Amino acid sequence: MKATHILLLLMVVVGMLHAQFGTIVGTITDRASGEPIIGASIRLSGLPQGASSRRDGSFVIRRVPAVTVRLIVSAIGYHPAERTLTLHSGDTVHVRLELAPESITSAAVVVSAARRVQSVQEVSTSVSLVDAQSISERALTRLDEVLRYVPGVVVTGSQVSIRGSSGFSYGLGSRALLLIDNFPALSADNGDMSFDALPIADIERIEIVKGAGSALYGTSALGGIINVITRDASPSPQLRLRALGGVWTLPRFDTWRYRSDPPRLGAVDASASTSLGTLQLLAAGGYRGDDSYRSFNDSHRWYTFGKVSYDFSSASQIKLIAQYAADDRANWLNWRNLRYATLPPATTDTTDRVDSRKLLIGFEERTIWSSSLFTTVRGSLYRTWYTNALPPDSAGHVSADATQYTADIQASYQATEQLNITAGTCLTLNLVESPYTQGHRRQTIASIYAQAEYCFGERTTATIGARADNVHTEGDASGMQISPKIGVMHRLDDHVALRASIGRAFRAATLTERYAALRFAGFTVGINPGLRSEIGWSAEAGMLYTPSFGGREWTFDIAAFVARMDDLIEPQFVVDTTAEIRFVNISRALLPGIEFMVRGWFWREIIGIESGTTVMAPRDLVENATLRFRHNVQWNTRVLVNLTSALRVHADYRFLSRVERIDDRIVQLGLVPDGDKRVPIHVLDLRLLWDVPVAVPLRLTLNLRNALDYYYTEYIGNLGPTRHISLQVEWMLR
Repeated sequence: MKATHILLLLMVVVGMLHAQFGTIVGTITDRASGEPIIGASIRLSGLPQGASSRRDGSFVIRRVPAVTVRLIVSAIGYHPAERTLTLHSGDTVHVRLELAPESITSAAVVVSAARRVQSVQEVSTSVSLVDAQSISERALTRLDEVLRYVPGVVVTGSQVSIRGSSGFSYGLGSRALLLIDNFPALSADNGDMSFDALPIADIERIEIVKGAGSALYGTSALGGIINVITRDASPSPQLRLRALGGVWTLPRFDTWRYRSDPPRLGAVDASASTSLGTLQLLAAGGYRGDDSYRSFNDSHRWYTFGKVSYDFSSASQIKLIAQYAADDRANWLNWRNLRYATLPPATTDTTDRVDSRKLLIGFEERTIWSSSLFTTVRGSLYRTWYTNALPPDSAGHVSADATQYTADIQASYQATEQLNITAGTCLTLNLVESPYTQGHRRQTIASIYAQAEYCFGERTTATIGARADNVHTEGDASGMQISPKIGVMHRLDDHVALRASIGRAFRAATLTERYAALRFAGFTVGINPGLRSEIGWSAEAGMLYTPSFGGREWTFDIAAFVARMDDLIEPQFVVDTTAEIRFVNISRALLPGIEFMVRGWFWREIIGIESGTTVMAPRDLVENATLRFRHNVQWNTRVLVNLTSALRVHADYRFLSRVERIDDRIVQLGLVPDGDKRVPIHVLDLRLLWDVPVAVPLRLTLNLRNALDYYYTEYIGNLGPTRHISLQVEWMLR
């Protein structure tokens, strides 16, 4: 064994001594003014290195493999740019890039589709991108608000559905995997997302990968992946401040007016970052307060976030992130009835509140071993605490302490100029301590994965990969899940990229779905330890077309997709005459559809548009009927009008067709009065943005959400957000 270790060490040392590297030195400037751009993101496709531009727009990337590399540059408010460079051993290549200002931006870089840096045009699956500019302009304060504007993504309460993958189960068992800077962030007990736990003001971009993602990410990536990428620290000292204040307008119906004065809402965020040589620091915090448009539905939320990066050398970097969030809110589930839609049921204990806390700690180490090999080691802890205010010995008391530990080792090897291999192993441990899961529960998932990408010439890339997950829950026998995926991307020319993919995915039943035994809001939930994992196959074929009209680039993206899902876990009444529910493997579903997106400027940079439509025909194959809790049509459109260089008007319109089927037994048993009341969803948002001409960058945003005060339900017995108006102020000090 000792001889083997020595031999391996010698091989690594020899490889490093013979490694061929160069250096890239460059400057990023504004094409219109010639001024340097501060904080532009510079990345190398397929490689771990990167940089941010300094005050003078300069950047340096060292230890770049001596091969042909593609440089990808993006910055908020600018059109992304790419440059192909060829380096030889010991070379220092100088490059100057000019970025064109662009009010409709699209991030050029994604890391979620193949677990490595790629441009959007390189991936074989559909990826939607939301950048920091879109979040800021819309004055959004929570992740669920952001996702509502993404084509193909529907948010139902706290449930996120990508292309119809999820219906409604009160947030339990997400079929979309949530990541924060590539660290998993689904709770260990419910497998749900916590929208309030994210540093929304420090998000650089959000990547939404649509379709089966288990080949690289394992459980919960049944419908897709949502990766929240936070900002890197600024190269020079920077302070960001954001404050928002507003009111909910009073409803038109007297029986809905639970107070005489308009309820208030507000938020404040602060973020500071800097770089001290090879040390990069970012710290942020914020508060959200909301009186709510519904009675006894107020909430108070706090969060803190920190990121530290340190470069040991040009070949090695470590990163540490830490996040803590707390949520204090009122606790009721469904309205009293439609006549009193803003009031809780008369039997609601109005002293009951929810105290929810979340802690995420993540560690990442990246090392470049040679010009063809680099590794990434990640470890994380995600802990959630949840309790309500009812006495511990009462029937309605709910509490849980859940922790997820993950460890991931990944290697990327450039075997030849055409072949790249990404492989790794991952271990996940879920621990839950809760009265409603009958004490201490445990789940472990051990995984290995590999993916190969081969380039046939300069225009075609084929991808093949698979992941094996061994799931062990409590005393159940281990269950092995194999998730393969195949994809191909072909560039017809510089403006047309074709893609196609097919893959398998799964979601292991959560500990709560198996072992929850509680009573809440008239429902009794029973245990079902024998739940099987959900299984799904999805395929798609798509085209990305980026022509230029009038000197401006447009983007057209169209995809046809289909998903087949088996053993879907849904809440079901044990018998039709009681309110007892169990989670069971009940459904088989087919979800075909078409998605179309367009983005560009109609006339110069005066009028622009972003629009996306998803049309689906979700089918329950067991009942031979439309799948419950799904919308067949979704349409999102944003229109931008630049009145001057500093004054702009935006309008967002969201449409969701009426849900055709719900679980009628909830209404028949009288659990939710008027629970079958539902309509199509039409929401119009208007905003006015003014970049105030002062020395310190200052922006004012007047935002009118649900401007028409349209009334609708997102899910059974819950009135959707009504009209509110807010003013947001943003400063950035450098």
